[in-house]
Amino acid sequence: MRHNTIGGFVKLWLLCVLMLAAGTATAANCNLVVSVPATTPDNAQICITGNHDLLGNWDGKGASLKEIGPNLFLFSADLPIGSEFEYKFTRGNFNSVEKTAQGLEIPNRKIRISAGASLNERLNVEAWSDQITSPATKPVITGNYQIIKAVKSQFLKPERDVIVWLPASYAKSNRKRYPVIYMHDGRNLFDATTAFGGSEWGVDEVMTEGIGSGEFREGIIVGIDNTSDRMSEYTPFPDPKHSGGDGDNYVRFIVEELKPLIDKKFRTLPDTDSTFIGGSSLGGLISLYAGISHPQTFGGVIAMSPSIWWADGKIIDWLISNNIADYKGRIWVDMGTREGEEAIAFTQKLAKEIASQAPAFKSMRYREFSGGTHSEQSWRQRLHLPLRFILSPERK
Repeated sequence: MRHNTIGGFVKLWLLCVLMLAAGTATAANCNLVVSVPATTPDNAQICITGNHDLLGNWDGKGASLKEIGPNLFLFSADLPIGSEFEYKFTRGNFNSVEKTAQGLEIPNRKIRISAGASLNERLNVEAWSDQITSPATKPVITGNYQIIKAVKSQFLKPERDVIVWLPASYAKSNRKRYPVIYMHDGRNLFDATTAFGGSEWGVDEVMTEGIGSGEFREGIIVGIDNTSDRMSEYTPFPDPKHSGGDGDNYVRFIVEELKPLIDKKFRTLPDTDSTFIGGSSLGGLISLYAGISHPQTFGGVIAMSPSIWWADGKIIDWLISNNIADYKGRIWVDMGTREGEEAIAFTQKLAKEIASQAPAFKSMRYREFSGGTHSEQSWRQRLHLPLRFILSPERK
C-alpha cells in the first residue's frame, strides 16, 4: 500500500509540474504553410511582415520563409501567448506585396496566439502586386483629381506616383488659387482599392463635406505614394533596431522638386501660410521634421499617431534644439488610446517637453482619442479636426 501511495504521489507531483509549466508558458509555436502563385520567380525570397519584431515591424523584408516544396513555403516561430498580430506576405518589399487574383488590396491577415496546442494554418497567396499588368478597376475617388505618374528625383531612387485632388470650384475658374497640403502614403488617402489593408482615409470625401459645410477652406491635396523605401524615407534619424534615416532627402524631394512642380502645374497659393504637410505614423514623424526643418516652406503640420518612439524619441530633443519655439505655423499632434503604451507615452512626452522647454510656442494642439487605434479607419474618423485646424476659414 505504501509503495502504491508513494507512486501515486509522484505521478500527481509530475502532473502538477507539467500543468504549472504549461500554465506559465509565455510563447506558442506558430506554423504557417504558404502556397504562392506559379508565376513566382524560382529564386524568390518569400517573406512575412507585420506588427511585431519577429515579423519585421512592417519592414517589407520582414522574416524569410523556408522553401519546403514547389511553390510552398513555411514560416515557423514562437510567438507570445495572448497576442494578436497583423501581417502580409511579400517577396522582400511592398512593391511585391500579395494581392487578390483581381489585383486588389487585401485586408491584413491576422494571427491570435492562444495557450495550448501549436497554431497550424495553410494559406494561399493569390497574386503579387508587381505581376499585376493593369489595375482591376479605375480609381474610385470623389471629385476631380489628376495623377502624375513616375515622378523622378535626384535625391531618391524609386520613382513614385503623385495624386493631386482638386476642389470642385477648381474647374469653374481659371483665376482662383488654393492652399496645398502635401500628404504621405498617397495610395491610402483616397481609394480603398489601393489602400493598405483595403481601408482608405477618405480624404476626398472629408474635404468635400468640410468645404461644403464651410468647416474649412478649399484646398488642394497632394498625395505622395510611398515606395519600398518608405521606412527609410519617412525617418529623419537612423534607429538602432530598424535602420532608416533618409528622411532629409525625402523632405528635400518635396521642397525642392515636387512643390515647384505642383506650383507650376496647378493654381496654388505657394506662400508659407498656404503650404502644409501631414501624415500618420512614420508619416507623422517626417511631417514634424519637415515643418521645423523648413519653416519657410510649411506653415502647418498634421501629425496623426506619429511614431515619436522612433530612435528612442530623438525627434523630441531635435525639435527643441531646432527652435520649435520660433515656428510661426500650427502643429496638430494626436494619438488613439488603443495604440500601445509606448506610442502614447512618447507623444505625451513630446507635448510635455514642448510645453516646458518652449513655453512661448502656443500653436500646437495635442489630442488623445478614446478607443482610437493605429489604423486608417481611426484616422478617417477624426481627420476633419486637423483639417479644420489647418484650413480654418478664419486663417484666410
